[in-house]
Parts: sequence; structure tokens; C-alpha cells
Amino acid sequence: MKIIRIYNNNIIAALDGDKEVILTGNGIGFKKKANDEVDPQKIDKTYTFEDQQKTQFQQLLNRTPILYFQIAESIASRAVKQLNIELSNQILISLTDHLWYAVERKKKNLQMPNLMLNEIKVLYKNEYKVGLWAIKLIQANTQIELGENEASYIAMHIVNATLGSGKETATKILRFVKDVQTVIENTFDISFDEDVLDFSRLLTHLKFLAQHIFSNEEKEPMNMDQMYSLLISNHERMERCIDNITEIVNMNYRYQLTQDEKVYLLIHINKIMNKNETPENR
Repeated sequence: MKIIRIYNNNIIAALDGDKEVILTGNGIGFKKKANDEVDPQKIDKTYTFEDQQKTQFQQLLNRTPILYFQIAESIASRAVKQLNIELSNQILISLTDHLWYAVERKKKNLQMPNLMLNEIKVLYKNEYKVGLWAIKLIQANTQIELGENEASYIAMHIVNATLGSGKETATKILRFVKDVQTVIENTFDISFDEDVLDFSRLLTHLKFLAQHIFSNEEKEPMNMDQMYSLLISNHERMERCIDNITEIVNMNYRYQLTQDEKVYLLIHINKIMNKNETPENR
């Protein structure tokens, strides 16, 4: 195998035949350069990403400290070992991205409570335990102390990466995600770029929301009326979009979105629309 890109001393990209792979290992990239042969003795793990995932991975490492990929890799390894499961490599992208944003938010004293915290503790207690372990690992490496909300988010990333083990649930979740995506695209007359990380984050949030809806668990409401009004203020399409999503979810899944859930959806949609904003979108 030949090296095609060096991320740091311990992470490189290489060509294995005609296939690009990500290799990790202690010192695997030390004093190496592009076109050098890979030392097979230093390969610890090999990851293969699909074309879309490779683009996302490159975007991620262009703006995210490599430390967060290494933390995500350690968390994934812990989950595989402790839970005796197989994980999609997508978790390395989504979890790296999530951890970086979580730490940056914490530095700014911004909190993102998980509306499904109690359900996750009950339904996915083993994944949640891995999440609690992950919080300690993050603190050891960043000196930032994240709370149980982040432990539950990490647990859901693990669940999300193993959804293939439950075909019926996975199919329902995929249909839910597609329904909501279609409403957003039709309302704003756009097509999502699946390589863009903001879109990937929206999909992850929708999968989490679907998981909650299909679990039939109730949660304590939060007072987010003011935030809701702020997010739709002077934005007719945004209000129409969330109304249409609410109607589709109610009609297809017999579920009434709460005000809190609408706010979280609006936050994610706003992130995408701010990058696609034109006068016609308003």
C-alpha cells in the first residue's frame, strides 16, 4: 500500500489496490510522505469509506482537530468490545463532528439538553454506560467536562450506527427521515447536498427523533415558546415548513410534535438554510 495523505503521525490515507482506505496506528505517518510505502507492522486499524463518506471525512478533518477523530475512534472501539456489536464506519464521521461541536458549545457555556435523555437511559442503558465512559475520556483529553446529556447523545450515535440489526425499526426510521426531508426540500425549493455536514447533522437528528417517536415514551415538556417564535419570526417559509412537517408526522405516524421538538427541528433547518439563503427563500 502507498500513502496518499498524512493527517498526523498516527492517521493516514493510503491506496490498497484501487481502493482508498484510512489507516491508524502508532507512528504510522511519522517521517512519511505521499507515495511512501505503508509499514504493515504499524497498521492498527483499517477503515473503508464510501465515496460520499470520503468527502465528508475530508471536510471534517479540514476544520476539526484530529484529536476528536481519535476520541471518536476510541469510543467506537469501546462500544464494539463492551457491547459485542458491529458499527458502521459512518459513526467515526458523525461522532467526531458531534464531539467537536459539543466541546465548542461547552466552552461558550451553551447547553443542548437532550429531550430523550430519560428514554435513552432506560432503552439503551448499555450504550449510555459507554457514553458516560466517553465523557471521562473527553475530559481527560480536552479538560472540558460534559454532562449526562452528552453521554446520551453519544449513546444514540452508537445506536444509530447499529440500526441495521433491527430491520423493521430501521425501515420505519428511514421512511420518517425521507418524509421530513421531502417536506423541507419542497418548501424551500432546494435539493440537499448529501456530502455537506450540516445535512448529515439534520439526518442524524431526524433519526434520533424517529427513534423517540417509535419508542412511545413520554417526556417532560420544556418552555421553548419564546425560542419557537424567534426562529419563525418574519420567515413565512420556515413557519410553513414546520407546519407541514407537523401535519405529515401526525398523518403518517399518529404523533403530535411538541413545541420543544419543533424548536430543535427549526435549529437544524436554519443552519442549512442560512447557507442557502437568497431573497426568494424568505
